[in-house]
Amino acid sequence: MVDFDTETNLDLIARYRNAGFEAVADGVMDFFDRRTDLHSKGRSFESDGLLDPEGPAKVSTDISLVSIDHSDPEAFALSEVIIRGVKSALDKYIQERKLFLACCPEKALFVNPIFNIQRYAPGEGFKSWHCDWTISNDATEPINRVLAWILYCNDIDSAGTEFLWQELHEPAERGKIIIFPAGLSHIHRGRVNLKQSKTIATGWINAGNLDSYISRLASNK
Repeated sequence: MVDFDTETNLDLIARYRNAGFEAVADGVMDFFDRRTDLHSKGRSFESDGLLDPEGPAKVSTDISLVSIDHSDPEAFALSEVIIRGVKSALDKYIQERKLFLACCPEKALFVNPIFNIQRYAPGEGFKSWHCDWTISNDATEPINRVLAWILYCNDIDSAGTEFLWQELHEPAERGKIIIFPAGLSHIHRGRVNLKQSKTIATGWINAGNLDSYISRLASNK
């Protein structure tokens, strides 16, 4: 029987920060600055203007990384370090919420190896309210997303993440990883800073088994 007087952490937005994560954040900043050959226009699964009549839902410059792709050794090495950091944060998240994993499909979670680094120049941002769970046909299998994660890579005043129902602004603080539910319970958007740029790494945590997921990726090539 669950003791509701003493049991569990009800806050499903978790924050983790340490010297290791700060070093990873610094590495992300350096990599993004140098590897302009990997830059691309940011995209989202919402159609431009669908949620925000004033313009595109998301304006950013992105680098997409795949931690199982060895074709670019530097990108592979950085993605491996980031994924390891997120895995360690996920382990703590599950330890703090005893029933979370037990109630997941297949009783298993994995950090999706496909994720993005995103830079928002002054005035840019993911301005529309959204969640990270969709039914889009994408290699990251959005319908299987259980959690989302963000690594903030620099300190920016008033430029973190706003959560609608929670009435919360999560500050952008260098070396902080946050993990939160990907679904409609945690609709969120980026807070825009008009004077400074913000850089994050962000991705998803899916239900199921990583090896099975990789096998599906290989079969769909």
